[in-house]
Amino acid sequence: MTSRWRAAGPVTLKEVAAAAGVSVATASHALTGRGRMTDATRTRVQQTADELGYVANSLARGLRTGRAQAIGIHHQHAAAALAKPYFREFLAGAIETAHQHDLDVVVLSSDASQPRATTPRVDGIVVVDPIGDDRRARELMSMSVPVVAGEHVPPQLSRCAVVAANHEKAVRTLLDAAAARGARRPLLAAPDAHSGWGILLRDVVTRWCDERGVTPVLVETTFGERSVALHRELLRPVLAAHPDVDLVLGASSFVVRGAMEVLRAAGREPGRDVLVAACADEPALLSEDPPVSAIELPAHALGVACVQRLVALIEGEEDPSEAVGSVRTVPAPVHLRESTAGTPARDGV
Repeated sequence: MTSRWRAAGPVTLKEVAAAAGVSVATASHALTGRGRMTDATRTRVQQTADELGYVANSLARGLRTGRAQAIGIHHQHAAAALAKPYFREFLAGAIETAHQHDLDVVVLSSDASQPRATTPRVDGIVVVDPIGDDRRARELMSMSVPVVAGEHVPPQLSRCAVVAANHEKAVRTLLDAAAARGARRPLLAAPDAHSGWGILLRDVVTRWCDERGVTPVLVETTFGERSVALHRELLRPVLAAHPDVDLVLGASSFVVRGAMEVLRAAGREPGRDVLVAACADEPALLSEDPPVSAIELPAHALGVACVQRLVALIEGEEDPSEAVGSVRTVPAPVHLRESTAGTPARDGV
């Protein structure tokens, strides 16, 4: 087998051209899918390159095309997020899809305490879970390269193309299931206005309640807060002030678990006389008593769809001006469990 590494170094484009009997320009165009030539010539050049073990010099190609052949992935707390299954699955989907297009994936620096010192050399950026007070997200989303947000964008950040889970359909499925069991007064605890996801959840629940002539109880939380105790103390006075709440809908498992502790301390039985559900499923919710109904966030599918859309923008297959502000959704399965199987007491106590 011929190796691309010889005493003199790697195989060059000039050597491929000479072996194929074409000019260097023709060899370059054949290997990058550009230029006008016969299919036979293009095939001969590609076969010659394969036989010689030629690998394109990405730096030289970048100088010719202006492309970095790489995309950036940004998360507000990328290093910490790698400990969470959601971000790992999102990243796996993004990497798999990028590699299908021969693109490298760069996880961008996410130190929110200071601005970037340099502009990342990438052809486009995916911002995962954009948060309004994320300084680096704001910088990246103002760059001239295409940007796709993996979830809804809060008003503090620049508008861009969005790929998100279909939260509206999933949340309505949860609400309808609870209403069928007799629930009439939901409480939603979801991230504040720095989170586009939190804004959407409040909008969906409010509109659902408006359609039924009821008023929801809305509680703002902090996106990414993982303390059960903090949510317990946040919800204790709210639930005490609203004893008629018969459905608690929490954005995360930490919200839900805090709420369930408050309900039990008040003598109310979660899943029986007050229903409970989560907008983001986690294994911990299955081990609760009762197991908690939840929306499965399709992290891997979101990673795939975000990169697919970013590639379409980079390649000019989607009009960037039409993409700004538009949202494409990925199905979010709903898992109904025992926590929404009860029949809330009509007097709320």
